[in-house]
Order: sequence, then structure tokens, then C-alpha cells
Amino acid sequence: GGAGACAARPPTPGDSGTMAAPSLALEVFLYFGKLWDVVFWLISFMVFCYKGYNLPYPGNAYEMEFTYLFMYLLVEPPRLFLGSQGNKSVRAGPLWASMVLAGFVLFMHVYYIVAQTFVLRVDYWMNIISLVFLSAQFLLSGTQALDFMRGA
Repeated sequence: GGAGACAARPPTPGDSGTMAAPSLALEVFLYFGKLWDVVFWLISFMVFCYKGYNLPYPGNAYEMEFTYLFMYLLVEPPRLFLGSQGNKSVRAGPLWASMVLAGFVLFMHVYYIVAQTFVLRVDYWMNIISLVFLSAQFLLSGTQALDFMRGA
């Protein structure tokens, strides 16, 4: 028999013999981030309805700030999807794309904390929680993307 022809090559010095693998930590942050995003968006929608009815917004500031909330719906689900798909398929490209989309999401959360016309405590804390999720997802995605590129 030709058993030697099918044998795996022995590891070379400095070669761990392992390939990059999906990150459980990243997948957990993405999963719970999705759940938080639903809560965040629904509460933000209700808070905006309250603010629009009860607070004196100048000019078109209310419409602009409320529109950002809907723009969030266009960017955040694809960002999370790309992050999860890149992680599960062990591909860096979708992770990098997810990180690029994170730039808009970061802008939106920071805007809602420091620059929107009326920042209520609920706005502040909900956006802080979102930034914690975003930061963890971003850092873990970057680490995974680099690992995937090294393992390719």
C-alpha cells in the first residue's frame, strides 16, 4: 500500500499546524448586538416621537435627526451580517467591509451623544451601550480579519 502518499505533511518549525478559525467571542457580540439594536431602535423611535411632540426643535433639525434613525436601519443590519458572514466563512473581506460600515454607525452614535439638538439621559445611555457593542465588534473583527489574512 501507498500509505505514505496520503500522509499529512509534518509541521515545519514555527508552523502551529492550525488554520484561522471563527471567533466565538465575535459571534456572541454580533448576536447580542443585533438584539440590542432592535431595543435601541424601538426606544429611540419612541423617544424621537416624544421629543418631536414636546420639545421646540429649530428649523428642520428634528427631521434631520429623525432621518438618521432610518439611515441607521440601512447600514447597521448589513454591517452585522457582513461581520457574521466573514467570521463564519473565515474570510477577511466581509470583516473589513463591516468595519468600514462601522464608521457611519460610529458617527451616528457620537452625534446622538454630543451634537443632537436635545440629548436626554435615555439617549445618552442607549448610545453609550451601542458604542460598547460597536467597539467590541470592531476590535474583534479587526483581529479576526488579520488572523484570517495570516492563515490564508
